Amino acid sequence: MTTATPTPYAERLQRSYADLGEALALLEAEEVAQASLQSGWSPKSLVAHVAFWDDFQLRRMQAAMRGETIGTIVWPSHDNEQRAQIDSQRDWAVIIAEADLARQRLVEFAQGLSPEHLAATYPIYEDVSSLSHLLEHMVRHTQTHTAELQRYCGSMQRWQRADLRKFLAQQHINLMDSIAGMTEATILSAQVCGHWSIRDVLAHVLSWNEFAYLVLRQWPQPDKAALQAWLPAVGATGSHKFDAVNERLLAAKSDLDIIGVADWLTTYHRRTLRLFDKFSDAELASEGDYVWSETGEAARLFYEFAVHEAEHAAQIWHYRVKE
Repeated sequence: MTTATPTPYAERLQRSYADLGEALALLEAEEVAQASLQSGWSPKSLVAHVAFWDDFQLRRMQAAMRGETIGTIVWPSHDNEQRAQIDSQRDWAVIIAEADLARQRLVEFAQGLSPEHLAATYPIYEDVSSLSHLLEHMVRHTQTHTAELQRYCGSMQRWQRADLRKFLAQQHINLMDSIAGMTEATILSAQVCGHWSIRDVLAHVLSWNEFAYLVLRQWPQPDKAALQAWLPAVGATGSHKFDAVNERLLAAKSDLDIIGVADWLTTYHRRTLRLFDKFSDAELASEGDYVWSETGEAARLFYEFAVHEAEHAAQIWHYRVKE
């Protein structure tokens, strides 16, 4: 049997925490303490919760490796809800510093584990368990709370209709402004996202804007069979599972010159805004199928693809600032 190695756990712990940070960055400063997530917690309390369990579970694993038994574990005196109330009154700068440090220590612990450590069993639970099991749990724990934060960011609980529409419109403007005045030669040659040129990035955004439009046009139950081009292969997992999809979509747009790409970007933006205007507030807050094994509000789907535009616009603006 192949034994797990520590490096993937360390990388996944780092990646999941970075994803949490990216979700936090979508919030206004006052929302960190004031927003109410689905759990009833604030984002500040959520981050403190992740930090608490990073620290606690690390100490459990270290104790188990020292040969200590379950009976020696000092369990928390407060439950999660009680700590969330306490953390809601604490200073955010202290909480985020604690969270950064707790995750750094957990990552360093994972980096230092040998295959033998990961394969061994320890008295972590009532029945014996492995470090691999608990490290996997900590990755999923972070992902679960990141997803909760992401759901809030694009929800009608957060947005007023007019403000969300303005946000959608502004991201398209920012993307198109990012290439204003550029020569075609620069757009075709300058690499701004790995090996992708600016033209490739724009075609990539176009492909996913088309997907968003097709899903929302059929809301809440889109025809998955008609959207297979945007879905990863069955069984594909991990953070790179969409790499092959993105390359396939990019190849499908290879016949478009830069004018064609820009025209279609504007076309799908206008189509999407028309769809948005047809949705009632109740429909924007309604739950539907996102196609990639996830469900959520229509508003969040509009929002997520505008954020996707913003992320790639930032790459182009970054290139222009450097030049």
